[in-house]
Amino acid sequence: MLMIGRTLVLLVTWVWVLSGSSAFADSILRDTNGDGQLEILAFGDSITYGVGDGTQPGEYVATIQGRGSPGGYPLRLSALVGVPVYNAGVPGEELVGSGAIGSGIDRFPNLVVGSSVDVVIIMEGSNDSQHFVTSRTYSTTLQKAINVARSEGKQVVLATLPPQTGNHAQFAGFTYAYSESVRQLVTLNSLSLSDVEQAFLQGCPDLSTCAYLNLPEGLHPNTPGYDAITDTMAAALN
Repeated sequence: MLMIGRTLVLLVTWVWVLSGSSAFADSILRDTNGDGQLEILAFGDSITYGVGDGTQPGEYVATIQGRGSPGGYPLRLSALVGVPVYNAGVPGEELVGSGAIGSGIDRFPNLVVGSSVDVVIIMEGSNDSQHFVTSRTYSTTLQKAINVARSEGKQVVLATLPPQTGNHAQFAGFTYAYSESVRQLVTLNSLSLSDVEQAFLQGCPDLSTCAYLNLPEGLHPNTPGYDAITDTMAAALN
């Protein structure tokens, strides 16, 4: 079933590319700046970067040392939809806070303003939860990023956050609240939603044994988890 779904996504994408039909004028997957190239920017933190990718369910992962090479969903999504997806994930970054890594809201305009990308996917906030950023502050900051992208004529996709469990369970309440803020902003701004949180909760009714997360670390997805994120992102685009 998964392969059939991915084949259909590729088929729809290639029909769009080959036909250039005006029937797809309202699609997320379109060349908004008219440069003849469809490009996607994947913005976020370590979960966008792909930390934890390469491990399988059942492997004991208490902590993840090092970031490794970029992986995660951007590479998979690029192969799936047949267009470039640039990985702009920075491990450890917070959307709101400045911290040692810096803040996503400060980095975001430098990536988006004047860029050739047509679609921007935003999935960030897990690190904010560890600094107890309120959902109101998170929502206000995310709206600023939306405003920047839309002022540049970019299509915007917002993604909810994977739930946290295990060693990160104490922060789960914050990420659940952030994800609800994401849904509200999607409605307010008429955007496309990739509901990663719900995909994980449906695939993992028991988060303590979740096949999508590295356990007991409980924050970063494993290989099947990144596969699930990819499918959810593709559905949001198509």
